[in-house]
Amino acid sequence: MRKREVVEFHIGWNACINCGACVAVCPQEPGFISAFDTIAVNTPCDIACMACEKICPVSTITHKKVRDRYETHTA
Repeated sequence: MRKREVVEFHIGWNACINCGACVAVCPQEPGFISAFDTIAVNTPCDIACMACEKICPVSTITHKKVRDRYETHTA
């Protein structure tokens, strides 16, 4: 069994420069974007790779943990 974190991202809109880097690196399905063409905010992300946080040139993307999800592996 593997524990997986689910997070919601938040963007500091006053600092965001709308460069699109977060959307470009996001492995989520197409459409995981906000009305401002950034990654989706206040929406659970079960991939939680944090690539968007790492690539943001102004470090304005943050996240909060939503819940734990457990995946079971069958043999």
